[in-house]
Amino acid sequence: MNKLFGAAAFIAMLFAIDALVLTKNSEAGITCRTDAFGNYRCTDTYGNSSTTRRDAFGNDRTTFSNGSSMTCRTDAFGNYRCN
Repeated sequence: MNKLFGAAAFIAMLFAIDALVLTKNSEAGITCRTDAFGNYRCTDTYGNSSTTRRDAFGNDRTTFSNGSSMTCRTDAFGNYRCN
């Protein structure tokens, strides 16, 4: 019984370390919201941003603050493909 309790306590300690320490390093500082027109806008802590709009054909066009863009759509198999 002591071995089982010790193993459970060890596993709980590993999960606690992961939740309290390791996940704090992965914060990206990105905030996203949907505006009044239905566009999806994201901004990070460095001032970079992107705006995603859906066109009449159902394609998502994302424009980035550096001027680049990409178009994404869902294919016949349900895969979300970007180019």
